[in-house]
Amino acid sequence: MKKIRLIVCILLLLSCSKTEVTEVDLSPYFKGINGTAIFYQPTTGQYKIHNLRLSGQRASPCSTFKIISAGLALSENLINTENSKIKWNKKRYDMPAWNKDMTLKEAFQTSCVWYFRNLIDRLPQAKIQAALNRLDYGNKDISDWKGDLNTNTNSPELKGFWIESSLQISPMEQVRSLAKLFSSSSPAEAATLKDLMQTTDTPVKIYGKTGLGIKDNQVHTAWFIGFFEQDSRPVYFAVRLTDEENPLPDYRHKASQYARQIAIDIISNADLF
Repeated sequence: MKKIRLIVCILLLLSCSKTEVTEVDLSPYFKGINGTAIFYQPTTGQYKIHNLRLSGQRASPCSTFKIISAGLALSENLINTENSKIKWNKKRYDMPAWNKDMTLKEAFQTSCVWYFRNLIDRLPQAKIQAALNRLDYGNKDISDWKGDLNTNTNSPELKGFWIESSLQISPMEQVRSLAKLFSSSSPAEAATLKDLMQTTDTPVKIYGKTGLGIKDNQVHTAWFIGFFEQDSRPVYFAVRLTDEENPLPDYRHKASQYARQIAIDIISNADLF
């Protein structure tokens, strides 16, 4: 079924007159880790893809969904840049940075799950479903609203349909949905999202979010998605790693940072467009 979905996805892309899909070899940047990288320039319809087969395979978006959550909360006026603080429940978490009242920026930068669970629960399910339909976000499946399929934790505030649960998305779908999100956001909302996503330690301005998927105490997905600007045009990207057999020695603890660094290295050094 996965191969069929991939073939259908590619055929749909190629059927668009403005679409140009080019497979590129970026394996030196991956240093032996199995993964895919997609770069999409919507103004020209160009895609540059490393590992075409993996680019169409779906997985949980995990923390990359925080971009969508933040965008929805801003568009529904649940929060704004001046008023986004949510009170901590006084429960001690393994991530010390989560053990305090949090603003949107702090929660995004520390990838605080309880903060975004709180935001999601303030939004009607119908609103979220409509947004995912509009963005064509993966399988658009929020049926496991509470995230009970996720067995990594027993804390309900650390679960959700976007974390090892019903919602699934491919790297190809990530870049297209992200492009739709920014093209449909107001200038103020887009500016706030860019501020949340901006990296600060790269030679090129890159805006992104990592994500990490763990099942049976093993990393099976590491994400870094986002965009950068080239000649005043946005280029959306998604890097997904999925190496369970031959990972690097510290892969278990640094997988999402590997995905991030691979994206940074490609953007900084490869001449893609």
